[in-house]
Amino acid sequence: MPLDLQKWDTIKIPLVGTSQARLIDTSTTSSASSGIVGVGIVGTMIVGKTIATTKDQHFTNVLPEKVTNEATGNTRYYVTKRPGFATHTTPSSGNVGSAVHVWAGKGDGTDVISTFGATNSTIYNGTTSLGSTTGKVNFISDTLIGTTANLAFTTDSNTAYFYPNGGSLTQITDTDFPGNVAGQTITGGFVHLNGYTYVMTTSGRIYNSDINSLSAWTSTSWLSANMKPDLGIGVARHKGYIIGFGQESIEFFEDVGNATGSPLQRITQATINIGCINQFCYAEMGDTIAWIGTTAESTIGVYVLDGLQPKRISNPLIDAILSGTNPAQLYLNVFSLVGKTYVMIVSVADQKSYVYGMETDLWSEWTSTTMLWHRMTGIGTGVRYLYAVSIASTSGKVYVINPAAYTFQDEGTNYTVTIQTLKFDGNNGNRKFLDRLDIFSDRYDSTNNIAIQWSDDDYTTTSTARTVNLSGVKTYITGLGSFRRRSFYISQSNSMPLRLEGLGLHLRQGMH
Repeated sequence: MPLDLQKWDTIKIPLVGTSQARLIDTSTTSSASSGIVGVGIVGTMIVGKTIATTKDQHFTNVLPEKVTNEATGNTRYYVTKRPGFATHTTPSSGNVGSAVHVWAGKGDGTDVISTFGATNSTIYNGTTSLGSTTGKVNFISDTLIGTTANLAFTTDSNTAYFYPNGGSLTQITDTDFPGNVAGQTITGGFVHLNGYTYVMTTSGRIYNSDINSLSAWTSTSWLSANMKPDLGIGVARHKGYIIGFGQESIEFFEDVGNATGSPLQRITQATINIGCINQFCYAEMGDTIAWIGTTAESTIGVYVLDGLQPKRISNPLIDAILSGTNPAQLYLNVFSLVGKTYVMIVSVADQKSYVYGMETDLWSEWTSTTMLWHRMTGIGTGVRYLYAVSIASTSGKVYVINPAAYTFQDEGTNYTVTIQTLKFDGNNGNRKFLDRLDIFSDRYDSTNNIAIQWSDDDYTTTSTARTVNLSGVKTYITGLGSFRRRSFYISQSNSMPLRLEGLGLHLRQGMH
């Protein structure tokens, strides 16, 4: 119903939603317009259309928050500034990271294992070197062999290693290990189930070790994930199942205890005709498996497992971004913050991350001066720390988000929160005067300035920024002129926390 300002002259705009953007038709754009034939003027080209990344609704460096009053059942939504990444340790100054893992099976399950190096890797427990590998470590896992906690590593050079607690780093040299078998190339990391260690090859074979061993492998201990003739991407574990990711399909297997060959048997009816885009684009955490999926028809999207079935969680904006991005420049992480689960798509190409909240069903964007979180892992006991390493920074650091001591900087540098709203017109195109704009937010003990701007011409130009101090009594601005349709832009660039609920618009009707 159109807004009737004679009856209601104050309305509230919530500041929660999902990032989105429109596609603009570029089929009539000449090469002279852009200087390059076939390249859109703004954003990423998507088959004759380009993403208008500066338009519509965007939430950057925030997390949507849903708060329900258990007594009344009332629900309120907020946007909260994401925590920043602080330095945890500096194992390898001058080097980029490649993988990070919490060694759950050792001691109290809090040792942080990281790997650094662009070509070959040095493995660290904290800042102590455990040895070096031929090839860059891509994946780390851990398992128990008898009562001994072991780490296991796969590299980009078709090699693999293990490190037993109290022992030394050892390469797997068994001639029947798939990395040593002619014509086989391992992909993805190890997974462990019922005493066996599994790994996939690009030919679609799933190999397993001898039981209760990482070093011993048998030539006949494998089976093929071959319901579709696609390339192998990697294996994951979901509850009691081994999942084989292919480029265009996913197959499920269970341990049926075969006396010879692989102990696995395919669950035929559970095959999914959606694959995974690369070995870095699937991840598991608890009972959550998420991946960037592709099909034989070249469709793309982000999925999670719902039982043994895929559930699509990406929206058209995310799908469009993925469609225009080199698959080799994408990573996927699953992590937990403040008891909530998130799926993150890291795009190296545009230096952005797209974050989905499982509880809110909303997407937001993360950016920073240097992206510090290409590979992430969480801790399973006590305080839920979140650790990360960067493939872009040569600081040689492991970064941390510590829920007991949040910081709102990345490695000591401020990052900017931005919220850009959809256009508001009160369901009519009449001219309206905005006498006052209230900012509904938390109050702070020290100066916490945000900037308010607006656009009345479809995001083409914005007004001069107006500053509001959220520690003050007066958290509003006045004299905002008239408009027919207006979008608002809120930003914060300091090191303070931030939680916003909405904007209050005090309006009066103007002339049509």
